[in-house]
Amino acid sequence: MIKFIKNLIFFLILTPLLSSGQIAQKVWYDGNSRAMFYRDALSGDLKDIDTTSTRSEGEGYTAIDLGMHFTPNNQIEIFSEIRIKNDFGYMWGSGAYVDLRRLSVKGILNDRISFNLGDMFLKQTAFTLNNFEQELSKNEPGVFQAYRDLIEYENFYLDDYWRMQGLQSNFSYTFYNAIKSVEADFFASRVRGVEWLGEPELLMLGGTSLIKLENNLSVAINHVNSFEVQSSSLDTATYYNPVTNLQLEYVKKINNLNYKLSLDLGGSTRGWQEKNESTIYEVSGGFFKGHLKATNKRIMTSIGFSYVDPDFRSAGAQSRRVNYISAPSSYAYYTNNTLLRPVSMMDITTDPNVYNNRLSTSLMHYNTLYTAVTPYGEATPNRVGPSFSFEYKNKDNSVLVSTEAAYYKELIGQGTTEKRALLSSGLMLTAHLDKLSPLKNKTVFEASVSNENVERGGSDLEAISFNSMMLSAGLSYELFKNLKIIGGLKSFTGKGNEVGSQRDEYDQVVGYELLDFDSKEDILMLGLQYNFTNDIYFSLQTNKIDIDDKTSEISQLSLSRIYFMFNMNL
Repeated sequence: MIKFIKNLIFFLILTPLLSSGQIAQKVWYDGNSRAMFYRDALSGDLKDIDTTSTRSEGEGYTAIDLGMHFTPNNQIEIFSEIRIKNDFGYMWGSGAYVDLRRLSVKGILNDRISFNLGDMFLKQTAFTLNNFEQELSKNEPGVFQAYRDLIEYENFYLDDYWRMQGLQSNFSYTFYNAIKSVEADFFASRVRGVEWLGEPELLMLGGTSLIKLENNLSVAINHVNSFEVQSSSLDTATYYNPVTNLQLEYVKKINNLNYKLSLDLGGSTRGWQEKNESTIYEVSGGFFKGHLKATNKRIMTSIGFSYVDPDFRSAGAQSRRVNYISAPSSYAYYTNNTLLRPVSMMDITTDPNVYNNRLSTSLMHYNTLYTAVTPYGEATPNRVGPSFSFEYKNKDNSVLVSTEAAYYKELIGQGTTEKRALLSSGLMLTAHLDKLSPLKNKTVFEASVSNENVERGGSDLEAISFNSMMLSAGLSYELFKNLKIIGGLKSFTGKGNEVGSQRDEYDQVVGYELLDFDSKEDILMLGLQYNFTNDIYFSLQTNKIDIDDKTSEISQLSLSRIYFMFNMNL
């Protein structure tokens, strides 16, 4: 309480001081404001069986994130973002706090070299540094926007960037000969600080050099190196993981089509080294990806082929968003045995607290039920195979259709000489019905289906047959200007058997686990949404959530939810 009052007084004093010099010192503001509340009520069979859980529970808060930009001159900008949050149900500031959410200093040296010190967002390639999207999120209907905005904002998910802390600098030069331009970007980040009697300090250094030639050819080299500082811990072994990616890209326009051919190749090394510089364990692996894309105003088609070695490791590209060992916010413990509820589709869709925003030096745990084909994105090791995608939109953009498919084979078998065959496919449709029918009010329909299939031959113990399907749909109808009624569905089914691997501290497979799936999960949503602008809206909705795992008598949950969100991006 005392700390909160001190922070609040400091904030109230600092703001007018900065504002008083706004003209001379160029201070300007942005940020985000949010009010959120939800209440869940148990329903279904569990309501009668579970005598220890509350019949209903909920939470809510109001929060303001005020971003202050201080520009003392044209070359320097200081940015800070302060959060003021108050949980519903508390009085006199007992449930409120003031916190520093972001802080950075950026500028330009000699009008050529830019730098950023503090919080920064970094991304390179799908094999070096990339924050790929979580499972069950592809082609999600826009009616689930309130949940998606909450998850991405709270976890600093900006496209596929990782939010990190350190120093970044970049520069570019333009030429008038065979070389059109040269660009370079370098960064140094502290991923993990010093821990008392714990893990050593973890740093990541990286950079990108891009050369654009006048014949529409570009060459880029991307490199990152994650390593632990030996002197920062009493541990006898420290980790290192350099990864290099060479990119070649060629663009050409033929008739009405724009073609782009891109090639990625490179490799990684990961190991642990003792203080006497002797290596305890080390693996190396390479990758290759070729991709051809053709586009015009109405169509886009692409074909690709990728190869990722079983021993390829990249902390920056293989760190996952969903953390399956975390506790969900809603009914984290349930049944009369007070068991920790496993993370489900409901939590992946609605709960920002089950997400990870730090790089991991080991392969994070994943749930095969939800992501069996590429659990670590394009950098998933032990995969080889082609991919295809196609997109079409009509002349007035009233219809958008896209489809994609990928087929992979394992390079080596897991616990057997038999190899998995993995297939993923998807289809998406967006239709503006008011442009296609006599409807006068804006009406948008979205639907998508995604499928994953895993097969492996062999004996009864070796054989695998698993299939999952994700069906999503959404409909929004504008009752009058800016106010629309929204409805949505997300339905997931997974059935079959798989074999999960157990790994040691060096990510070596030391055992296997037989897995059986027969699961169905549904989220139904109906509500109202009013958009003041695209970034300022409120959404009031009711959800019906059902989780039914037929392989376990206790893995069932039915909830009825009331959800309200007011979101404002300044």
